[in-house]
Amino acid sequence: MNSIIIGQFLVKWNGMERYIICGVRIDNVTMDEALSRAEKMILTGGAHAVFSANPEIVLTALRDTRFKELLNTGDLVLPDGIGVVRVGRILGMPFRERVAGVDFMEALCARAAAHGWPVFFLGGRNSVAERTSAYMQRAFPALRIAGWSEDMRAEAIGDSIHRAEIIFVALGAPKQEAWIRDAMQKLRSVKCMVAVGGAFDMIAGDIPRAPAVARAWGLEWLWRLCMEPVRRWRRIMSAVIVFPIYAIACHMKRKEIIQ
Repeated sequence: MNSIIIGQFLVKWNGMERYIICGVRIDNVTMDEALSRAEKMILTGGAHAVFSANPEIVLTALRDTRFKELLNTGDLVLPDGIGVVRVGRILGMPFRERVAGVDFMEALCARAAAHGWPVFFLGGRNSVAERTSAYMQRAFPALRIAGWSEDMRAEAIGDSIHRAEIIFVALGAPKQEAWIRDAMQKLRSVKCMVAVGGAFDMIAGDIPRAPAVARAWGLEWLWRLCMEPVRRWRRIMSAVIVFPIYAIACHMKRKEIIQ
């Protein structure tokens, strides 16, 4: 089974439950379920893609049909963004949990260390991939690191990437998703490629994460706005104001079409 529509805004994708927001199919998973699915991808073989959907990515997909189609081919699409989870619940899509990409990445590295799966870090700037690699090595001494690179060109990456079973790709959307889809045809040894956006910057400490209490209450966006008001205000307003408006409008339009 690939994809079956079983409700106005619910899809079964290879047995997984997904909700549709602005045409983007997002998995209704908890962190533990997401990790279990990633583990299954690695154990069953073949190349798989893990993407994330936050308000900014959904809005980008709304403007870019090709990007939306690419997102919807992901083997796992994480509900990364409290805005996605809360708006989904308001619209009758009861996402059970937000699965932040940076937390998923760290947790998957923990599992990789336990199972001996080599990992590769691709993307970022100012040596952030190398510093992320060093952080993960300290956090999980048993982690096997195949390598890292900030340059996405094959000649710059070298052969070490072929030794990896998991690749974390931090090139920003939609570049990282497009790179993953292309690489899946070439890197046959890699089992799981994960688009992680700005996760390297947070893990390496270049962008401090919000305190745990702010994340628990879904106020990470407010904390980021307070830390970097000039840089962040447009993106925050887009996520907090523009995204809910478009999500509700898309929901009502789709509902009218189906009726």
